[in-house]
Amino acid sequence: MTTLRPLLLDTRDGEWGKGEPAEGRVEMHVIRGTDFAAVREGQTDGVPVRYLEQRHADRKRLQPWDIVFETAGGSPDRPTGRSILMTPRAFELLGDEVTCASFARFLRVDPKQADPAFVFWMLQHHYECRDLLQYHTQHTGVARFQFTTFSNTFDFDLPPLDTQRRIASILGAYDDLIEVNRRRVAVLEEMARGLFEEWFVRFRFPGHESVPLVATPDGPLPQGWSRNIVEEVTSFINRGIAPKYSDDSETLVVNQKCIRDGRLNLALARRQTKTPPAAKLVQVGDVLINSTGVGTLGRVAQAEEVPQGLTVDSHVTIVRPACQDDRDYLGLLLLSMQQTFEHLGAGSTGQTELSRQAVGAQVVPWAPKGLRTSFGAAVRPMRALVVKLIRQNERLAESRDLLLPRLLSGQLSVEAAERDLELAA
Repeated sequence: MTTLRPLLLDTRDGEWGKGEPAEGRVEMHVIRGTDFAAVREGQTDGVPVRYLEQRHADRKRLQPWDIVFETAGGSPDRPTGRSILMTPRAFELLGDEVTCASFARFLRVDPKQADPAFVFWMLQHHYECRDLLQYHTQHTGVARFQFTTFSNTFDFDLPPLDTQRRIASILGAYDDLIEVNRRRVAVLEEMARGLFEEWFVRFRFPGHESVPLVATPDGPLPQGWSRNIVEEVTSFINRGIAPKYSDDSETLVVNQKCIRDGRLNLALARRQTKTPPAAKLVQVGDVLINSTGVGTLGRVAQAEEVPQGLTVDSHVTIVRPACQDDRDYLGLLLLSMQQTFEHLGAGSTGQTELSRQAVGAQVVPWAPKGLRTSFGAAVRPMRALVVKLIRQNERLAESRDLLLPRLLSGQLSVEAAERDLELAA
């Protein structure tokens, strides 16, 4: 048994820095607790850039294999004590000038004493088991983590260094597989968006050379195309229901948190018991648009897989294609309009609404049916593979999370876990 403190070469609080450059300040990416999940997934666009005094930058610059540990903030359902391992991949994305915010601290593990990745996984395990909750305190508006007490008193098992490395390698390999799939998903989604733009924005669709452009009041359009309002090319536009929540129900309701980054995440959906009208049951191909409030308003996602009884709440609008042949064309068209929808909200601050009438009144270019069908045939395999890869990642993450406590407790041997990994790969 050991505690964390003897394993550390260094640990320091982070630094928030200033918002503006000045002489003697170093430009740095500053990772906050809210950035942990995104950075771990390879998404670094949201990490803020700040300006630190040179002396702070020199003392608090992160290094590969540092662990960033959240020591303040949190919420009742997400207490402090989360962590992220700063892998070399994170520095490839962020550059060398990286530190953590003042509500966090970095832990620099002595590699002669312990494997840094193993320590990260150990921290992950005890956080998920809520073993760290005893060090989470909230006497004022900001929750804090009693790191000094934790690092000096919390005991955990530390297997031999070789075993640590093997365990960390197994768990890290699952993360690597997930990262590879995420990159494939990003490439496939970009390919589908690029093809949409090539055909329907730049008008370089197959055979475009023989189709003249015709002047219209809203700009040139290929001959045979039209401009329609969304309501004319869909079969249903409406908000969802006011749900009756119940953890005992088997049916789900989509809320605004479920729609992010152009995708529908049902892991964030809630269970509810109310029977919705048949028209408000989500169908494959439905486009869902966040329609209330500030921040999430206008976000768009398309339903690719739909469990029985799925509906949306009254803050989400369903837009249904008139026929399944138009599923991919309409979906990518409305996804390309997300910024437009974000600016269509009306109402007072905090009560901004995107009405179904506003959605339905948007004018869109409408290609001939044959071209829409050809586009669907071209991008459907890409978009179907995206769904498959996302589901594969969910299974990999589930397997990794099941392995973690079993490996740390010795319930599962390292050899058996390595065999399981070969099968997963």
